[in-house]
Amino acid sequence: MTLDATLDVTLDATLDRSVDAGPDLALDPPRDERRPDARVALAAALKERLRTQPLARVTVTQLVRDCGLTRQAFYYHFHDVQDLAAWVFETEVAQLVHAEARHDSWADGLVRLLAYLRANRTSTEAVLDGLGRARLADFLFRQMRPVTDAVVREVGGGGPAQAADHALVVDFYTSAVVAVVLRWVVDGMVDDPYRLVGDVELILHGSVRESVERLDARARPRAR
Repeated sequence: MTLDATLDVTLDATLDRSVDAGPDLALDPPRDERRPDARVALAAALKERLRTQPLARVTVTQLVRDCGLTRQAFYYHFHDVQDLAAWVFETEVAQLVHAEARHDSWADGLVRLLAYLRANRTSTEAVLDGLGRARLADFLFRQMRPVTDAVVREVGGGGPAQAADHALVVDFYTSAVVAVVLRWVVDGMVDDPYRLVGDVELILHGSVRESVERLDARARPRAR
């Protein structure tokens, strides 16, 4: 680590202790937090830093210096650098997923998601390392569940009649898709997104319909 980076880390740690020391040391909201582009500016600075530095080496001092904000402004919006990284990732991924949250275009949305993850490989790997697989999986699950619900309703003819069965099917297949995405990321994002999504689509369309039919058959009263 360079001398400048060491000083930045030390300064961050020292100032962070001051900010967390208690209400007597609380700072008034900084003027530059009112900048409408404050979060966007910090996000852009972080993404630029991640081109050459691991997330663990990026400091608040570097980021505010890069985008012309104060440290108080940073802490007004984010708890720490990892919190900022999570916000950037979650905001951009959520926009991609929600843009295609329909049964007739979910596959296109998934391809775009994989393409985004691969195009932003450094950021993706940094967030995965910083947040952990469990938190990333939970986020992807929450974002993709409405998409899976739309698929189940369309492919499964509206989905299972029983609400509990419907939730079971949606949760199961959402978890399966998320597991495929995470495995693809962990394996280095090598496989072609179009081929991978095509395989997932093929499996879902056959399996979802059969699952719905079996659950509905189980729910129907048996003839005596």
